[in-house]
Amino acid sequence: MGILGAGRMGYYENGGVRGTGPRLTLRYGGNSSGAGRDWGVRVLIALLCGFFLCTGVRAQIVNIEDKRQTLDTFGWAGQLDLAGGLTQNTQRVVTGNAGLRLDHRGKQHNFLLLADYRLVQVSGDNALNAGFGHVRYGWEPPGRDGWRWESFSQVQYDERLRLDVRFLLGTGIRRRLYRRGDWRGYLGVLYMYEYDELSRQNIFYRDHRLSNYLTLAFSPRAGVRVASTTYYQPRLPDFNLARLSTVTTLSLQLAGKFSFTTRLALTQDKRVSQDLPEVPATTYAWTNGLRYAF
Repeated sequence: MGILGAGRMGYYENGGVRGTGPRLTLRYGGNSSGAGRDWGVRVLIALLCGFFLCTGVRAQIVNIEDKRQTLDTFGWAGQLDLAGGLTQNTQRVVTGNAGLRLDHRGKQHNFLLLADYRLVQVSGDNALNAGFGHVRYGWEPPGRDGWRWESFSQVQYDERLRLDVRFLLGTGIRRRLYRRGDWRGYLGVLYMYEYDELSRQNIFYRDHRLSNYLTLAFSPRAGVRVASTTYYQPRLPDFNLARLSTVTTLSLQLAGKFSFTTRLALTQDKRVSQDLPEVPATTYAWTNGLRYAF
């Protein structure tokens, strides 16, 4: 499936990731009367960046499988995620997060729309500033249960990963391996064209890639769901500079349509780091949050 570039993990916050996320140096010491408050603010900043960490991964690979809605009936479904915060002490910290997913299931035709924006700003400096938009269409041929032909397009950017713009366009097959109650498995093999522009650098990438993925999802008990997706995206025709990413999500239903989610993502991508050493090749992100489904 299309992978939205998941950012480098380990990145300070998904946005850039080199060591993950924007780098915030926490310094301890000093004997002024405000030392305790400084320490508290710095810890808060670190926690906020950690909370939004998963967005960083998206700069390199966006896990579309994690965004799919399992629909057992025909029609539309949606999901909206909103979060924000403002802290003022010795420093001013602003955080924002907005995500939207709309999908439609028909007898043969399926549609998916995704949009996401993440921001972490510390004293006017962006520790994280990333976003993406994704559109996907699927067609299920009659008489071929479990098979689907998909086409997708995606646009994204990530300031901290030096990514001004990334454009993806791809198509390929998606095969359901099994489906037993809430236990499901899928395999995808797609072709993808990728265009990247790196900021403040006269560097452009135009790559042809395979985008292969394996997804496993199950519910060990009512109200609990686990999903894991692994992507392998080698560059064609030499199958070099492959991008590898794995994402595991745990969702716990709280009340009604609200649920708690925790997500761990790991990405390995040497394409940008070979030209920009300050951008890490390996990144990871752990994110926790609340979700409302409608």
